[in-house]
Amino acid sequence: MTTATILAKLAEVFAPLDAEVLAASQEWARGRVAAIKEFKASDAAKALRAKGAFGGYYPALFNIAGGKTWYNVFDGNTAEAIANFVTKNNAAIVAKRNAMIVKKLTAAGVTEVISEEFAYSRDGFDGVFKVNTDNGVKRVSINTIRAGGYNIQCLHLRVLVKVK
Repeated sequence: MTTATILAKLAEVFAPLDAEVLAASQEWARGRVAAIKEFKASDAAKALRAKGAFGGYYPALFNIAGGKTWYNVFDGNTAEAIANFVTKNNAAIVAKRNAMIVKKLTAAGVTEVISEEFAYSRDGFDGVFKVNTDNGVKRVSINTIRAGGYNIQCLHLRVLVKVK
């Protein structure tokens, strides 16, 4: 199947970027855990806790962690459990990205790959496939951009797929 061919090639091309994102996500998680620990020991945290249930203590923690879900992952878990969660989360994101690409290619009716071209850039990579479809020859462009990686947002990939 041609979609499988494109996906196999993309998996090869995405591998270094996916590894980079996973490493950055692990580092980000360790940084968030350290920031939470530091905040909990701070005078600001003690002052917020003293204000009671609606004093803003937990919203501050959620903000530091990157959201309530991430706070629940970080709070009370071991470093190994957090690393496993981040690894599984990144694998799920990769699977979702691949499913989105397959959906676009299937909708376009791709039947054969004529040519392929990839170029890495500072922000990610660009891939172009010339393909035969049910409606003639078309061009599939896949643009990947690194996003996040600063402040609270962890590094992730933005992937745009266009069939023309």
